Amino acid sequence: MGELYVIRHAQASFGRDDYDQLSELGFRQARLLEDFFNRVGTRFQALYSGSLKRQVATAEPLRSCLQPDAPQRELSILPEFNEYDSTAVINAQLPHLIREDPALEQDLPRLQTDRRALQRILDRSLSRWMSVPETVAGLETWSAFNRRVREGIVRILSASGSGKTVALVTSGGPLSAILKMALSLSDLETIQLSWQVRNASVSIFKYNRERLTLSSFNNVAHLEIIREPELLTYR
Repeated sequence: MGELYVIRHAQASFGRDDYDQLSELGFRQARLLEDFFNRVGTRFQALYSGSLKRQVATAEPLRSCLQPDAPQRELSILPEFNEYDSTAVINAQLPHLIREDPALEQDLPRLQTDRRALQRILDRSLSRWMSVPETVAGLETWSAFNRRVREGIVRILSASGSGKTVALVTSGGPLSAILKMALSLSDLETIQLSWQVRNASVSIFKYNRERLTLSSFNNVAHLEIIREPELLTYR
């Protein structure tokens, strides 16, 4: 069987004007992951990433982990693994959520600075996005999001063939969609599991033509070994 390493991007710039870029801590997390793979001799036949800046910046250092004889020495960009648009999801669901629970309005001024406020709003927005299959102009549906991630996985595994080791850098949402595929999770279980995914974490899946199987999840040994708690982050 082949192995698919799915890596969540390193820490982005929460609270900044442009969230979609790695913070200084994020760049360090990415370098530590590269160093860990090189130290333990992990080598990939192919390296993929979504097209978001935080994903690409995490993936670029991992080019040093490609096998010397890998057919493709460059990073392959697949937008199928971009994160869902959380801002669009929140904006579409907020009017309904506030009508149901007016107290949520108190969280709105703190969405860009308070991680707890953001999680409260985003968690409820995502739950409604998944459960109410309404069409909102410009907003990808939950089913369409899962479908594009599945198509991306099929594309990678078809190109890789059997017995290969490949790496994919993506975000928490697409990783949770891949877990949904491998473990037959419910929608609620999928989104709850996504909250547990740490920045720069590694999840490994075994694959062949018939199935995709989870081997390990959310591994951050490359950060834990440094013994600096601030390296272990979620957002």
